[in-house]
Amino acid sequence: MLILCCGPDTFRAVARAQELEKAFCQKHDASGSSVEHLESGKNLADEVIERSMSVSLFSPMRFIRADGLAEGCSKTKWKALIHSLTRDSERVIVVSVESQKPDASTMKSLNEIPKLVINEFPILHQAEFRTWLGEAAHALGVVDLNILDRLARACDGDAWLASMELLKIAAGGESVLEHISASDSFGLADAYVRGDRSRFALLGDDASSEGASYPLLQQSLLAVRVASGDSDSVPSYMQSKFRTVSEDQAKKILSATILLSYAQRSGLASDHEALSIIP
Repeated sequence: MLILCCGPDTFRAVARAQELEKAFCQKHDASGSSVEHLESGKNLADEVIERSMSVSLFSPMRFIRADGLAEGCSKTKWKALIHSLTRDSERVIVVSVESQKPDASTMKSLNEIPKLVINEFPILHQAEFRTWLGEAAHALGVVDLNILDRLARACDGDAWLASMELLKIAAGGESVLEHISASDSFGLADAYVRGDRSRFALLGDDASSEGASYPLLQQSLLAVRVASGDSDSVPSYMQSKFRTVSEDQAKKILSATILLSYAQRSGLASDHEALSIIP
């Protein structure tokens, strides 16, 4: 059995893969001894073929997480891979997170697998994003509709950020994003991290670091991760946005952002004065 969790919203795709693994352990292997996570790379297809042919000593079934399997599999390996997943589709479950749905040619080959499941995760916006956020909030016991509406506007399209804020609220804390303007604060953060001169137009006389510090910290941390190559769980559209930012520049931005946040929270500078730290 092959399950592909694919699409640009890698946060939701990864979350689905984790749900599938948890469900497998609950139903077939509580110890998790029959679960394997394989490293992505050019030999991934060979490893999946090898694992699917062997028998687990601990469970009649085996769960294999192999991210990027369809994207990285060469044409010469497809026949062998499909054969290995066809021999006993009930015994081996392979789950892969892919950045996009396989193309028509690849799908033609994949359709030969008796049990193939494609879960697509596009970037959600506006009403669709709000619906998803409501479902995620319900699972955490967050029911305040006003908070969810504000959170949906501030995080529109960013499932990872919305989930982090939901966890804060569920734990009894307060979401920073409930009180900020998404267009101004996130626009400033985005322009600042990418070195766009439009950031100066957003730093008006009434600008405050209270709403800007969190988006700046979040965006600059992502920029550092992308620049350093640690971007596996970073949404693909974020990776594309920050790909041109050098590692030195990203670290410089992050340092300034941490200093801004410290100055604002410690009372060493007013909300407006703290913004002068932005170069």
